[in-house]
Amino acid sequence: MNVNRQILYFSRLAKLGVNTAILTTLPEIAERLFTSPRHCRTLLKQMRDSGWIEWEPKVGRNQRSRLYLIYSLQELKAMLAQKLISIGKYEKALDLIDHDQVLFAQLLRCTSGTQIRQGRLHVQLTYDRIFLPLLPHTALRNSERFLLRQVYSCLTHCTESGEIRPDLAHHWTSDESKLHWKFFLRPLLRFHDGSDITANEVVTLFRQLRDSPLYTKELAHVESVAEVNELCIAFTLSKPDADFAGLLSGIKYSIQPPSQLLGTHSVIGSGIFQVVEHSNQRITLQAYRDYHGLRALTDTVTIWQLPPQSYNVYDEVSPQVGTTNQFNSLYIDSQSVDGFNPQSTSESSDKDQKSRIEEGCLLAIINHRARFSLSQRSYLSELIRTDEVLKQIGSLKKSRVKAVPAYNLFPGWLKMITTAIPPQPLPDTLTIAIFEHHALKECAEAITVLLSQVGVHCRINIYSFDEFYAKANSQALNEDIILTSINLDDNRPVSAFCWMLSNPVLQQSLSEPNRVWLDNLLYDVRSRLPVSSYMQELEPIISSMITSHYLIPMFHHLQTLRFEGVLKDVDINVWGWPEIRDVWADE
Repeated sequence: MNVNRQILYFSRLAKLGVNTAILTTLPEIAERLFTSPRHCRTLLKQMRDSGWIEWEPKVGRNQRSRLYLIYSLQELKAMLAQKLISIGKYEKALDLIDHDQVLFAQLLRCTSGTQIRQGRLHVQLTYDRIFLPLLPHTALRNSERFLLRQVYSCLTHCTESGEIRPDLAHHWTSDESKLHWKFFLRPLLRFHDGSDITANEVVTLFRQLRDSPLYTKELAHVESVAEVNELCIAFTLSKPDADFAGLLSGIKYSIQPPSQLLGTHSVIGSGIFQVVEHSNQRITLQAYRDYHGLRALTDTVTIWQLPPQSYNVYDEVSPQVGTTNQFNSLYIDSQSVDGFNPQSTSESSDKDQKSRIEEGCLLAIINHRARFSLSQRSYLSELIRTDEVLKQIGSLKKSRVKAVPAYNLFPGWLKMITTAIPPQPLPDTLTIAIFEHHALKECAEAITVLLSQVGVHCRINIYSFDEFYAKANSQALNEDIILTSINLDDNRPVSAFCWMLSNPVLQQSLSEPNRVWLDNLLYDVRSRLPVSSYMQELEPIISSMITSHYLIPMFHHLQTLRFEGVLKDVDINVWGWPEIRDVWADE
């Protein structure tokens, strides 16, 4: 019998009462169900076999049978909808619960995890923010950059230690001057729409990128890009770049059809997963059959964008997987500035979780437009140093920020400690710029409290992410203090270098002399050294900017990946997500 028909009959039974023994007769129930006693007997047996009711029939005069409804009507619908969700029948589940979006969200959270359907592994996650379009040539947040890495490939790949490896290009060469570079594409490469990835496509793409404001500084030394043959691209530089191949490992240099730069309703990538759906409700990735490397172990990944739960104090939360007895479960507690927040309240043993301190930090930048003297910047740094800010955040009742003090931009770098300085005159009012994000808000509020103790009033200006970066690109962030973050990608040294060279928030906050000073140092590093040496060269430069009190590190988020036996040798990555391509589970 159709399950909807069974639910209709159950709804009539539910009026007798739930979770209580009902003494009745078969004819009485048949009358309530508007059916014959014979059909009623069949219905009761089916409901009993399905585990919906307890039914103990009695025969004989004056004997009354025992009926016990295990679930209320809403509980039954939720249970059945949960089973439908677990096998990917989302629309049917929604129909069953009368399109109750709140209940649907709860069911998605508790059924998330890994499921094996017809021998294929499917991963379902929930995330409390709508993802921006996955386009490499736009400014994107931490989680979008993670997804970009799944959907696109680059010419090269750079490891966290700075080793450059092949990706779409299987080989590359340069002359002794490091001014002429050639990259050789693998044969038979295809975009996700089936079109060929050729040298002509790559050349056209890079010529267009070179003219984009987002790429101007990083590609300023690229004099020309040309097609040598169908599988070979030649770059000619105006200045030496000792490891130009490393630059092209950056997410923003992901290979995409040139036409996609002009805007498109669909995302056409070149990576291990292809986007099969991206709406305001969910994003679905599917393993790409023609991927040039090792196929993903996961067949599909569905990430549902759900509104924050009522008890959640944050604006955005981490990708989550709930826990039930019926499904494998995975928890991600990744408090990066992209908005991760733990939802699980269950305790996990050490063997069932992995943690790491994020590769980056939340930081304050003193805008050159504030025209503070060195003494004023030093005094301000002392007032809002990392320990005091974290102490203040910890006193907030609803704060769930998990972080450790930051004494430099990256963990492991030289610990920079501010020295005590006599009080300096500060303006009566200071302005703080942030984009919409809970951690930035809490940090700004903590700074406001700390500065109020010395008689300085703070006004916080909150922008959307897009507006924040649009203002930075047009050098229109005029606030005295700008709170932002740096989160490195998997190509750690290249990512750090590019942030220092071209991050619009940092660049617009520096005075012209300081910009020239920084650019010259970075160009010198790029011309002389391989990518593997970048970090040790960048550390003293950043440390100098901290001791000059242009940059004030606030804290490093603590990222934690919790799981209950579902992950097999899968690590937490630099973005705070599991490596979904490597997720697998026993059937």
